[in-house]
Amino acid sequence: MKRILFGPVILVLILVLVLGAGWFWLQRGPGPKTADGAANQDARALTSTEQAAFLPLVCGGASAGGGGYAHNCTSLPGYPSDDYGGAGTGLGITLTSIAYGNFTAPDQAYVSYQGSFEPHVNNFGGGILFQNSASGWALAAWHPGNSLDGCLALNPSGQTPFLCTGGSTGQGETDTELGVATVDGRLTKILTAADLRETMDANANCGQRKPGQDVLLSIDSVARDGAAFEVKVQYVPAATANAACQAKNFGAVAVTKTALPVAWNGSAAQVTTSPHNFAPGW
Repeated sequence: MKRILFGPVILVLILVLVLGAGWFWLQRGPGPKTADGAANQDARALTSTEQAAFLPLVCGGASAGGGGYAHNCTSLPGYPSDDYGGAGTGLGITLTSIAYGNFTAPDQAYVSYQGSFEPHVNNFGGGILFQNSASGWALAAWHPGNSLDGCLALNPSGQTPFLCTGGSTGQGETDTELGVATVDGRLTKILTAADLRETMDANANCGQRKPGQDVLLSIDSVARDGAAFEVKVQYVPAATANAACQAKNFGAVAVTKTALPVAWNGSAAQVTTSPHNFAPGW
């Protein structure tokens, strides 16, 4: 009886199945498939593969950028306003960070951007939500003004908001904040800081405090610290602030840097074990 060699045939079939599965996965687009129970991710810089996959979905006719932006576009598919924000300065865009996770539904990506078409009120940028499916990544929604650069995912699985620092500067006043943010623009503030030393009245911070209060000038960054978080800030201790305010030279006051612990209980975040009595921010 003639022997049939099944071994090589089975190996070839397995190889075909593996290659086919790999081809199907590549068609889905970059990044892991994130579903309920899978890990949510912190915002980070995009890879070149991710730039190539997501940019064409939101930047029509993309070309090399200029004026400080990575790319120029001829259109912005799906943008919620016909005048692209009304800035009137072209359609330059830079995709600055990406996070994968469950933000409004499983298997999504949120890409933050800076754009020449965004006005100052939007901090010259925003975010874009993408949804993954069997046919690949698709644009879900633009969120002008809601950039989540540097933000950290709070829930390890299931739907998650972010722990973020942010701020803006205008007429010499620099305002910063720490808060819990969602991709649809909701923000629950935890800490706020106002630095008024570069305004027309360098002693303006004195009017916002009472004797014995520290002055929180800057909320700089937030990072993971084991199962909790740590926020880096700059402030003026009460005794130093008292003396500077009495001498009316707060503009030249010495600043102290420190890190404050932040805890997340699954529904709210708060600064814990802080010895500071900060004056109101903004």
